[in-house]
Parts: sequence; structure tokens; C-alpha cells
Amino acid sequence: MKFMLPETALARLVEDESASVTDRVRALKMIDHPALCLLRRLLHRSRTNPERVPSRLLAAAALAFAKEVAFRKVRPARVPKKSQADNALGI
Repeated sequence: MKFMLPETALARLVEDESASVTDRVRALKMIDHPALCLLRRLLHRSRTNPERVPSRLLAAAALAFAKEVAFRKVRPARVPKKSQADNALGI
């Protein structure tokens, strides 16, 4: 039996057009670090078909996108782990 992660369920709720706007905005705010592709899809949909994305959800997505981009710029990049010594024994 496979289980769905909470972030996945919340992301699906955010993109569900039949859900209420309040639930969609609340679900977006509950995701700590939403995927940039999810936010980009919402922002793009608002340009191609404005009726599909309510203004409250669009505003929350734009703020979340800016916050996530800023977070990823500040977060230090992964540094490869250096070997402790040149020889195989590590001495």
C-alpha cells in the first residue's frame, strides 16, 4: 500500500479547480516550500486563462514564488565532501 505525502496532497488541492478558493489558498500556505513548477503553472494559467485562477490564489502564489526564489538564493549551495587525506587509509 502506498501513501501520499502531505505536500503532494496539498499541492493537488491547490491545483484542483473544483475546490473552494479558501481551501486552495490555505493549502498553498500550508506547504513549507512549494515546488517552483507548481507556482509557475498557477502563474502561467492566470495569464492564459484568467478565469481559472482566482485573484486571491494568484496573489498567494506570486508571494510564495518570490519567497521561494529568495530562499533558494540564500540557501548555501551543496559543497562536495572532500576526502580526509590523500591515501586510502585516511591517515
